[in-house]
This record gives sequence, C-alpha cells and structure tokens, in this order.
Amino acid sequence: MKDSSFIINSAMARGLDVVGDRWVLLILRDAFLGRTRFEEFRKSTGASRTTLTRRLESLLAEDVMYKRNISVTGNRFEYKLTQKGWGLYPTSLLALQWELEWTDISLSILPPELIHASCGHVLNPSTICQNCQVPLEIGDVQWPELGETLDQQLDEIQSFNKRRVRSATISDQHELPLSHVSDLIGDRWTLLLLISAFFGITRYDAFSKQLKIASNILSDRLNLLVDVNIFSRKNYQENPPRSEYLLTKKGKSLYPLVMTMRQWVLDWLEKSEQGEILIHKHCGKKLVVDVVCSECEHPPRPREVIIKKNNNG
Repeated sequence: MKDSSFIINSAMARGLDVVGDRWVLLILRDAFLGRTRFEEFRKSTGASRTTLTRRLESLLAEDVMYKRNISVTGNRFEYKLTQKGWGLYPTSLLALQWELEWTDISLSILPPELIHASCGHVLNPSTICQNCQVPLEIGDVQWPELGETLDQQLDEIQSFNKRRVRSATISDQHELPLSHVSDLIGDRWTLLLLISAFFGITRYDAFSKQLKIASNILSDRLNLLVDVNIFSRKNYQENPPRSEYLLTKKGKSLYPLVMTMRQWVLDWLEKSEQGEILIHKHCGKKLVVDVVCSECEHPPRPREVIIKKNNNG
C-alpha cells in the first residue's frame, strides 16, 4: 500500500500524541480561558505538581506554549500559547460544545456560555469542509480500504513508547468543562477504538485484530464506551454469544472533534510528511477541515469570543 492512502502516518501519530492526553487537554482549556500561572493550572485541573510540570514541559518542547519570566527575582513565570497552540482553539471550542450537549454537569459548575461577538449570537461551532463549506458528517469522507492499510495505520500510533492509560476519576470539585471529553480522547485505546469505528469496524474480534490489544484492556474500554453511551452493544449471534459495537449519536458526535484535531496536526506538519489524503465525497476534493460559527459562518477568533458567566458562576 502507498503511504498516500494513510489517514494516520507516523508524523500524524506524533502530532496526535502531543494532545492525546487528558491533562494536556485540560491545560489547553485553561490557557484558552486566560489562565497562565502554574498554580492556576494546578488548582483548576487537579493535576499533581509532578504531572503538571511534565505536561507543561512537553507543551514547551512541542512549541505549543512558551514560558515567560514575570518577576525581578526570576522565580515567577507564566505559560502562554504560541501561534501553534492557538491553532488548537477550534478543537477546544468543539470539545466545550460536546460537553455542553452530552454531559450532565451539576448546575454549580456549568461551563460559561460563549458569545460570538462578530454576530452577537451564542457560539455554536460547526465543522465544515473548507472547499465546499458543507458541514462534515461521518459518512461524507472517502476512507482508505480496510485490511493491510488499516493494520499499518494503527500500528503507526501504537509504535510510540509513551503509552497513555485512562486516568482515575477526579474528585467532584475538579469536574470542570472538558474533563469528560478529555477522558475519552485523552486515552490511547479509546481514541484508537473511536478511529477504528469511524473506519467501520464494529466487532470484538475485528477490534482485537486491528489494534493488537490485550483482551482485558479491550473489554474494559468497550464496556466503558458502552457505559457512557458512545457505543451500543448489539448481539448478532446467540451460540456462542457474539456482539457488535455500534457508534451511537453521541459517539458519532465526536467525529468532528477528532477530525479537527487531525487537521491541526496537518496544518503544522511539513508538506513532505503529509502523505495521507482523504476525499470529501460532497465536492470530490481533498478534505480540509475548518470550524465556523453556525450563525454567521465565519471562523470564531479568540478575541471575538466572549465568555458570558451564567447565574450560577
């Protein structure tokens, strides 16, 4: 198979590895909301000092954030987003929108409402094809054929030694916006299961074959995704019992978010590393993803988005 047919090559996998971590996603969320100090990040995310230090160092190394001295003594710093980091803003907007739509967060900790100042409406981000401006849907993309190609693609992601594991549930006081979505796409195996499902894989044996995943981990993640209504389990054989796992409406709604993450990686890769091509069936052109305000159809820029606190904030 030619590399040009890959949706995920090794360069793509490295890029997804930067943001495919629940703590990184929470740090980025806070940075987009204006937090810059170490203690602000620690208090908001609930991360330990060691964990937070390591994640900030990884973001500095990847040029997603930069560190600036803000004291005469040189022992006080702030962490701010680079241009590359701000490129993840659309992903963060989609993640927040997903939380608002699909999670049941208590009234005392509901996320702030976002207003798009350019049009004056509540911001409802929409993922579109940049070429034809049509909203992106899960069945509108021409994927590479299953088989050897998918084997190689998924192997690319698993080849890295920074294995992500699902984090323990954090305390109620830290159940903030994006903490749910970050658990889903910030875990290596659940992200792989989602990508496989986007390819059309539905059965346990097929997931096991494609991902080369230990049976206990596979069962755990599949049960998790069923429990949170990302997958639905349906029996297709009685003796012996066999099940298939189908994306629910909630699961399909993660598709634009994952594809926007992928677009960010492509935007910051060298062209020579961008081997994979996906075709948008609606226009027949190479898929380039963009995020716009659903009301005015313009991309929401950070300075155009107003955080409107609710009555419980």
